Amino acid sequence: MANILDIDKKYVENALKQKMNVLKDNRFLMDEVFIPIAKALKIDVDEVIEIFAKKLDFASCYELHAYAEQAKMGCLGRKVDIDLGLCWLSDFFGLIKKEEADLIRKKVVESHLLYKKPYKEALEEGRQMIIKLLKEE
Repeated sequence: MANILDIDKKYVENALKQKMNVLKDNRFLMDEVFIPIAKALKIDVDEVIEIFAKKLDFASCYELHAYAEQAKMGCLGRKVDIDLGLCWLSDFFGLIKKEEADLIRKKVVESHLLYKKPYKEALEEGRQMIIKLLKEE
């Protein structure tokens, strides 16, 4: 007869397997989250999935798609900051107001992600906005 500890252990193992299957079956999460993280960390995709499965409850596993979309926009915003030098121009030198920098970042990110404009084109539009602001008197 199995004792309660064996039953609990089996439950945890089965729950982990079930969460991993839910995560593996989501093509979007595989392509947009797990594979890029695995490449960045240079570890196997299954290891990444197992980490997520162990650290998240079932509800969070099902909400990962929304979190991934938010992360995509947030990470792209950071890239825009670096590529356009917004952190220098706004945060450190104060040549552009924070609100203006936020608006430029938002426009570049939206243009690329929502309107499917190539990143370089969206970035060029942002660059033009910055130049215009810098040359205003």
